[in-house]
Amino acid sequence: MNSVGPLTAQHYACLYAWLAGLFAREQDEAQLARLQSSEIHDWLDMLAQQPTLAPAVSALEQALNALATRPDARLELAADFAGLFLLSQKRAALPYASCYQGETARFCQSACDEMHNLLSQAGMQLSADFPEPEDHLAIFLELLSHLHFASLESMATLSDNGESLRRRTLTLLLAWLPKFDELCRQHDPFGFYAALSQLLLALVRLDAAEVNVGEERNE
Repeated sequence: MNSVGPLTAQHYACLYAWLAGLFAREQDEAQLARLQSSEIHDWLDMLAQQPTLAPAVSALEQALNALATRPDARLELAADFAGLFLLSQKRAALPYASCYQGETARFCQSACDEMHNLLSQAGMQLSADFPEPEDHLAIFLELLSHLHFASLESMATLSDNGESLRRRTLTLLLAWLPKFDELCRQHDPFGFYAALSQLLLALVRLDAAEVNVGEERNE
């Protein structure tokens, strides 16, 4: 059998951008159709060749198969999204770093300040089309996507700075992403977003291992 090579920077960049879109907002009919496309299934087949990603890919494929036959799939998935990510309640997995660092305004501001600094150093700013605070999960993923795309550039100074920002972003994200994944699995009975969070966590851990970033979880 041919050996499977590691994911490239372009792979990571595209995957992070794709996952950012899925965690940013509810999916419309066109986006749901794309989830069932041959392009997505080819991507998942490629990811399944990575041993550390294979279990999460299998879970997502099962969820996509179930989604294909789910009555009123768009409305039901929108309800799942709202229940998990938009409502401040116990049975939720809110996609903000500050929700996993304590309940005071100081903690919230700390998470947003850290992300604001990282975005600024990467030359990025929040989009008016996505009115969320800097510590939203989708913004972490957009930043990581940007940094991986930047690493493809030939300028050594850009690559060196990008790797430093990548390490800091991964460290900040891994402080709360495992708990987010745990809550998604607990509170998403249909399983689509639970499978997505499982794949995301596995991908982030794989990315972090490449630059020797460990996990220091918030309590």
